Parts: sequence; structure tokens; C-alpha cells
Amino acid sequence: MKKNIIFLSALFISFISFAQEANKKKISNPAKEGYVKALIIKEELENCGFLIQLKDKKKLMPDVLSDDFKKNKLKVWVKYTLPKTPPNTTCMAGKSVNIVSILKR
Repeated sequence: MKKNIIFLSALFISFISFAQEANKKKISNPAKEGYVKALIIKEELENCGFLIQLKDKKKLMPDVLSDDFKKNKLKVWVKYTLPKTPPNTTCMAGKSVNIVSILKR
């Protein structure tokens, strides 16, 4: 029994280490992976907080955005989907999106 616990603990630790390394892995060509270039912007006028501005100047309102990305004029790669049902919001400056993944450029 004790050997099984030690084995499972070692296996779990190995799995966690592998998962962390996989998260650190850089994507060599984000555009080929479905990401688009964008810029994080702070929208002051409509009390919207941080939005994502695409290259064509369209603005997106993310469903979630971690604090690491809440920096004005931060260049990012973003992959997103449109929600099935748009959320109720007072912000009309951008289109609501679900963030699939976001990376700093």
C-alpha cells in the first residue's frame, strides 16, 4: 500500500511538471494557430474597462481578462469565439466575445 502511494505521488508530480512545461511552450506561429493580432485598450468613455482592439479597429469586449493582460496598449495575440447568447451589459463600445486563448506578443 505504501509503495502504491509513493508511486502515485511520483506519477502525479511528474504529470504536474509536464503540464507546466507545456504551458510555457511558445507557439511558433500564432497566426497559423488561429490567433489574430490585437491591442488591449482601456476604454474610458463608456465605463467598459479593458477592451481588445483588432487590426481593423473593431473593438471586442472579452468575457474574462486576467490581470496580467489589463495593461493599456499591450500587444497580444488573441483567439476568440462569439457567445451563443450575448450577455447583458451597459458597455456598447465593443462586441462581446469569449476568449479561447490570449498571448502576449
